[in-house]
Amino acid sequence: MAKEVIVTAILIISSVVAVVAFVNAIIPSVYDLSYSYKSLAANTEDQFKTAIEIIFVYPEPETEPGEYNVYVWIKNVGSTNIPLSQLNKSDIFVLSPSNYSNPGFESDSLPSWNYTLVNKNGDTWNRGETLKASIHFDDLTSNTYQITFFLYNGVSASDKFSVLVVPD
Repeated sequence: MAKEVIVTAILIISSVVAVVAFVNAIIPSVYDLSYSYKSLAANTEDQFKTAIEIIFVYPEPETEPGEYNVYVWIKNVGSTNIPLSQLNKSDIFVLSPSNYSNPGFESDSLPSWNYTLVNKNGDTWNRGETLKASIHFDDLTSNTYQITFFLYNGVSASDKFSVLVVPD
């Protein structure tokens, strides 16, 4: 009888140790998984609340030989305010039937782009405010282009514009 009690006690103790080891291994994984879901939900919420719309594109005629400027007015029509510090993570793509370009933000070489907030209000691009993106090119050879502006979170807006190309 004493042997059975000792064997049972050893089995109970080893079962408790195994359960504690299992719980210690699983709980951090479950916590990390829940954090991942919370992060994914926050990113998705940010995308759903963010919306932009290109309201006007103005391709300026060649100002100097080899210097072209395209101005794009973009309105924040979403329900979230966008920090201006995030705009340097945004991308602009300009597509033509024969080529594409991806201007660098405040790049020293062309093509490049920068922005100004038309109705400036602090350090955020608030709902209803308009952003003016200035894109600088060294050459615009096609007649029609499509411009797409991508925010840091993947939200985008596109529009088409035409450039009058005067033959030499």
